[in-house]
Amino acid sequence: MMDELITHTSWMLYVPDDTPVLSLSIPGTHNSCCVHGVLGVGKTQELDLPDQFNAGIRFLDIRFTHYQDNLCVHHDVICTEKSYVNILTACLDFLGRYPSETILVSVSDESRVDDVLGKFAPSQVACKLPIADTATPGKNTRSFEDTFNAKTWECIESLPLFYNFIAAPPGSNSVAASPELTSKTTLGDVRGRIVLLRRFEGSQGVGFDLSYWPEDECFRSATPPFYDVEDRYQNPGVDEKFNYVVDHLEKARSGDLNELYITFSSAVGLTGHGYSKKINPRLNDYLACSRPGRIGIIVLDYFEEPPELVSNVIKSNVATDVTAAQ
Repeated sequence: MMDELITHTSWMLYVPDDTPVLSLSIPGTHNSCCVHGVLGVGKTQELDLPDQFNAGIRFLDIRFTHYQDNLCVHHDVICTEKSYVNILTACLDFLGRYPSETILVSVSDESRVDDVLGKFAPSQVACKLPIADTATPGKNTRSFEDTFNAKTWECIESLPLFYNFIAAPPGSNSVAASPELTSKTTLGDVRGRIVLLRRFEGSQGVGFDLSYWPEDECFRSATPPFYDVEDRYQNPGVDEKFNYVVDHLEKARSGDLNELYITFSSAVGLTGHGYSKKINPRLNDYLACSRPGRIGIIVLDYFEEPPELVSNVIKSNVATDVTAAQ
């Protein structure tokens, strides 16, 4: 598989600095860290973050459970044994080597399973990550946002790794002002940095607010910041899902450049791989024959199948010489 991987380590280098971030076509991964599963259940990717970055992936879908004051990467009941610090370290390493790039990271709170199961929670039973010794096992002493801030500070302190989030020292009770992601934000503004897309409830000024996210729907936010999402995933049928994806990509192509468009091509029956095997080749053919133009963020399972898929997403960017972006 690795021999066939097409690399695009610095494709953003060929995009002009003044290009608005919201006008880009960006390949991403669904449940980005789920490279393991039980009989395929919960697994969405074959390749881990370093290989994803090298292949040109610039959007991550990261879902944490908040357990005993740590953030562990989960996919529903599946504990990946990766922590938030692991994610930050991978991003920091890649952006340090390729400062022309940016990574958009969606962060959501998947704590509901751990909250319900208590001492039988996946984070307690399966996860080997260090967790805090709280007075009540399985409980947190702070909010998800406070732990996100604390773990960010623990890893990078005041290093400006994020564009639109600044961590504060734990206990400072303050949220430092940071720039907002808007239609005026350019690629030059965010090169070498992470853009935080916040799907958890949090303070104003902490990332781009995606906290309104109805389950298993295609939807648009009703209030600013405006974003439009295709995320119908619960066994919709292959033809139906493919049509949902193409319709949303075309909507992004002709849509308001002041809005963020995110299209999940992922769906699940028993496993996600069953859908990606059928959706990805058709999506690749569609993109290969499509005219250049903004299609927004497209979120993939098993992105390397077929190998040209990510390349064809990148080629949608009018100003990108993808053949040179190695």
